[in-house]
Amino acid sequence: MITRRDFIKISGLAIGLIIAPSGFQILKAEEIMNNNLKPVLWLQITKNNELIILSNKSEMGQGVYTGLAMLVADELDFPWEKVKVKAAPASDIYKDEKFGSQLTGGSTSLRHMHEFYRYLGATAKEMILNAASEKLNISKSNLKVKEGYLWYKDKRYPYSHFWDYALKLPIPQEVNLKNPEEFIYIGKNVPRIDVPEKVNGRAIFGIDVKLKNMVYAVVERPNYFDSKVEDFNKDDILKEKGIIDAFPIQTGVAIVGETFESLLKVRNKVKVKWSRSSIEGYDDNKLQEYYLNKLNENGNIARNDGNVIKVIQNVNKKIEETYLLPYLYHGTIEPMNCVANITDDRCEIYAPIQAQTFAQKVAMEVTGFDKNKVDVYTTYLGGGFGRKSNVLFVKEAVEISKKLKRPVKLIYTREDDVKSQWYRPMNATILKAGLDNNGNLIALYHKIAVPAVFEWAGRPSKIDRAAVEGIENMFYDIPNVHVEFVKVDLPIPVWFWRSVGSSHNAFTLETFIDRVAKLSHKDPVELRLKLLSKNQRAQNVIQTVAEKAGWGKTPKYGAAMGIAYHYSFGTHVAQVAEVSLDKSTGIVKVHRVVCAIDLGPTVINPDLVIAQVESAVNMGLSAALKEAVHFGKSGPSNLNFDTYPILTMDEAPDEIEVHIVKGEGSMGGVGEPGLPPIAPAVANALFWGYDIKVNRLPMTPDYIKSLIL
Repeated sequence: MITRRDFIKISGLAIGLIIAPSGFQILKAEEIMNNNLKPVLWLQITKNNELIILSNKSEMGQGVYTGLAMLVADELDFPWEKVKVKAAPASDIYKDEKFGSQLTGGSTSLRHMHEFYRYLGATAKEMILNAASEKLNISKSNLKVKEGYLWYKDKRYPYSHFWDYALKLPIPQEVNLKNPEEFIYIGKNVPRIDVPEKVNGRAIFGIDVKLKNMVYAVVERPNYFDSKVEDFNKDDILKEKGIIDAFPIQTGVAIVGETFESLLKVRNKVKVKWSRSSIEGYDDNKLQEYYLNKLNENGNIARNDGNVIKVIQNVNKKIEETYLLPYLYHGTIEPMNCVANITDDRCEIYAPIQAQTFAQKVAMEVTGFDKNKVDVYTTYLGGGFGRKSNVLFVKEAVEISKKLKRPVKLIYTREDDVKSQWYRPMNATILKAGLDNNGNLIALYHKIAVPAVFEWAGRPSKIDRAAVEGIENMFYDIPNVHVEFVKVDLPIPVWFWRSVGSSHNAFTLETFIDRVAKLSHKDPVELRLKLLSKNQRAQNVIQTVAEKAGWGKTPKYGAAMGIAYHYSFGTHVAQVAEVSLDKSTGIVKVHRVVCAIDLGPTVINPDLVIAQVESAVNMGLSAALKEAVHFGKSGPSNLNFDTYPILTMDEAPDEIEVHIVKGEGSMGGVGEPGLPPIAPAVANALFWGYDIKVNRLPMTPDYIKSLIL
C-alpha cells in the first residue's frame, strides 16, 4: 500500500508509461503531470539502489505483484532481492486501458499489462545507459548491465548513481525488448515478492488498518436485499455501553461503537422493522420451482447454427437432461471491511478492493467531492474471487464516516457477509442432443435460466455475456447448435464469482458430453478429440491429461476416472479426476486430479500457474461437493461456516498434478480457468464408475445416496 505522501515523494523521481496513438511512449513524471497525460505505470530507483514498482493490479494471493515485477526486473536486469512492489493509488493515471478502469479481475492482470511492464523496464535500462555514457564519456557499446549495476571493464556503478541524471535527459522513445533466450526471470520460478512480509506479519490487509481517533461500525441488514428500514429501536441501542450512534443508511442500520466488541454485544438487541420483500417466503423449494419453470419461457438466442429443433425431432438417438445449480457464497477468509475518513475537504479510503476506479466513484457520489479530493489506498486482500470488485461496502463506510466526520472502520461479520448476498447466480439449464445413425453428435440445444450478472454490475444487455460464456463460444464442432438465455429477475444480488458463468456452464456441458459418449458407445476422451478436431490446442491438453493420468490403464488409486475440458479466459484446460464413492455413507472422495493447461506461448512464472490451478481445483471442488446458499422462508439460512461448509484439508485431493502445455496464440489467463473442469470431471467419474448421473450440485452425501440404485 502506498499513501498520498509516499506517492508525491516518489513521483518526481519516477517515470511513467503512457499509451500513445503510435504505441508506447515513456515520459518523466513531471512531463506527464504538466501535460495532463495518463501514464499506466510507475517506476523508481532509490538512492540505495532499490527498485520500486507501483502495481495497478490488486494482490489477493494470486501472485500478481510477483508476475508484474518479474517483467520490469528482467528487462531492467535488476537483482530480484532488491525489488519492491506497492499498490498504486486510485487514479485515472493507473487505469487498465483495456478495461477503461483500475480493476483486477477476469484473469487479465498479466494478459493486459505484461507488455506495458516490459517496456517500462526496458526504457529505464536505456535511460540509465544513456546517462552513464554521457557522464562517464564512454560509448554505450562498451557498457554492460548486470544485476542492477553498470560495468565498464573492471569497474561497476549502481544504477542509482545515474538515475537522477537520467531523468534530466531526453526519454528514449524506441527501445528493444529482450529475446526469450536473454530472459533471466521470465519463464522461471522466482520467490514470491509478497511472502516475506506475510510470513513475518508486516503485511497490511484491510482489516489491519488503524487511524487516529477511529471508531468501528457494523450494518444490520435485511434478510432480503429489497427490504428497507421502516423503524428501529435507536434509543435502546444508544443506551448500551460503548455505542456512539445508530442511524439508517442505504443498506440497513449502521451502528457505530468505540470497539468492535461493543458492536458484537449489542447486535442481538437490535430490532428493525423492515418493509416487506417481494420474495418473502421464497425458500429452497420455491426457488427451485421458480427456476425450473423459467425454462418453459422463451429467452434471447445467443447462438443459432443450423436447425437444432428440426434435427433433434427427426433423429432416432436423442438425449435430454435438466440441471439445477445453487447460489454460491464467495467465502473470502477476510470478509468485507473498509476504513473511511471524511473531513470537510477530503475523503480517504483504505480497503482490500479489486476495483479502485469504482471505489473512488462511489465515494465521489456520497461526498460530492471532486476526484482529486478522494484518495483510495489498496491493501492486501485476504481473498477476492470477484467479490471485492463490488464496492458497496466502500460506499457504506463512506456514508457512515460522512455523518460522523471521523475515521470509521466498517467490518462485516461472516453473517453480514453472507446476508449481503452478491452470490454466484443460481441457475437452471436444459440440454438436448441429437445423434445420427453413426452415433455422431449433430445437434446441441442449450437453454439456461439465470440472473444477469452484468446487469447487476450496471451493464445491461439483451444477452448476459456471463450467462452463456463457455457455451456460446465453445470449440466443439457440432453442425447444429442453439444457445438460449432466459433472464431471471429476483431481488437477490448476484456477482462475479471465480470463473463466472464458466463455473456452471462447464459443469452442465461437460457432464452432458459424457452422457452423449455413453449413448454413442464412445470413450469420452475419444469423443472430445473428435469434436475438437479443428482446434489443436484443445486436443493437446486433452491428450496430455489423458496420458499423464493413465487414461485407459489401471487407476493409481484404484478409483473411477472422469475427464472434463473447458476453454475460458483465453486458456484451454483439461482435467482428470480419480474418484471413489462410499455407497454406505454417500461420501465422495477425490484422490487425484491431473490437469493440463495451455495459456499460450508465454508463461511468466510456472510456479504461479501451478499454485493458481491448485487453488482453483480446491475451490471448485469445495463448491462441487459441499457449497450452496440455502434459503428459509425469511431469507438465507446458512450464514457461517458451521452451516456453509467449505472443503477442509483432509477432504482435499491427495494429489494435484499440473502440466503446462505451451501453445500458439495470445496469452491466456490463469486465476480462473482451472476451476470450471473439476466439478464435471468428478461427476463424470461417478457416472462411469458408479452409474450415477449428477444433475444438481453440491454432491452432498445425502444427495449422492438418493442417486444410488
